Amino acid sequence: MSMIEFIKKIYKRKLEKELLSGKIPKHIMIVADNDFINNGLRKFLEWCSKFEIKEVTVCFKGKEKRVQSQKVGNITLNLIEGYGGKDEITDAVKELARLVKSGKINPNDIKEKDIEKFLKIKSSPDLIVKAGKEIPEFLIWQSIYSELYFIDIDWRSFRYIDFLRCLREFQRRERRYGR
Repeated sequence: MSMIEFIKKIYKRKLEKELLSGKIPKHIMIVADNDFINNGLRKFLEWCSKFEIKEVTVCFKGKEKRVQSQKVGNITLNLIEGYGGKDEITDAVKELARLVKSGKINPNDIKEKDIEKFLKIKSSPDLIVKAGKEIPEFLIWQSIYSELYFIDIDWRSFRYIDFLRCLREFQRRERRYGR
């Protein structure tokens, strides 16, 4: 083992130890590309499992509009393909409009929780990781208080040490939830 590899190994262990003593996000959202879906997702889920992250949402542009949730080990994996946050809110409003039209709900009684009932993904991500500088257009409603972390590498180059740095940055931030 070279000296550089040895130093990297020590740095990785130090980061892991520090992270395990702090707050870990329960739900991470990744705004990814197809390369990540095909080549990096399995590794990413293994890393999340190591830190007992309970939910991972992966959003990516695609030809279809679909949302699917599944269990992968102890992690709930949500895959969102081509289905943006505006689509999701529009669909929720349409469902509420149907209830109003059928007389099952009074429009004056509609609250946030009524909209949330019809969202595809119910929980809010604690951390959103995105390659590039654009604000993601997925889970608009749920991500209002999420921490955004932009990486300056592409998903093909995303390594375990980058994952650890995302978690470290999350721990360094003071979450104020709009206060």
